[in-house]
Amino acid sequence: MLRTTALSERARAFLLEPRFAVLGTLRPDGSPHLTVVWYELRGDEIVFDTTTTRVKARNLSADPRASILIGDMSLYVRINGRARVTATGREALEDIRRLAVRYDGAEAAERQVREVWSKQERVTYALSIERIYEYGLE
Repeated sequence: MLRTTALSERARAFLLEPRFAVLGTLRPDGSPHLTVVWYELRGDEIVFDTTTTRVKARNLSADPRASILIGDMSLYVRINGRARVTATGREALEDIRRLAVRYDGAEAAERQVREVWSKQERVTYALSIERIYEYGLE
C-alpha cells in the first residue's frame, strides 16, 4: 500500500476509468455516512454531484471532510480530503449529465436529464486530495 499526498501516474490512470466509488461523510453526531457515487477526476480533484436535499450534501455543508474509495477488493484508491461546492443550478445539471454519459452513455444521460435531474436542485462538489492510499496498483 502506498500512502502519499499526490496522485501517482498509475493512480491517475486508474481513476480516469469509470469505477465503483463509495463516498464517506460525517453526520452531525460524528458517525460515518457512506453512499455510492459517480465521480470524475478533474485535474487533481475528484468531482461528484448530488441533490441539495441528500444526506451527503447536508453533511458536507456542516463538515467538508470526506473520504472516497474507488475500486474493488484487489485494486483501489482511497482519497481523504475536503469537499467544496463548485457548481449549482444549470452548471451542476451539466455536471451530472457529463457523469451520466461517462457511466450510462449519451442516450440514457439525456433521458435522465430531461425526466429527472432537470426537476431537482443539484450541487457539484470537488474533493481535494489531502491524503491518498493506493492498493494493488503496482
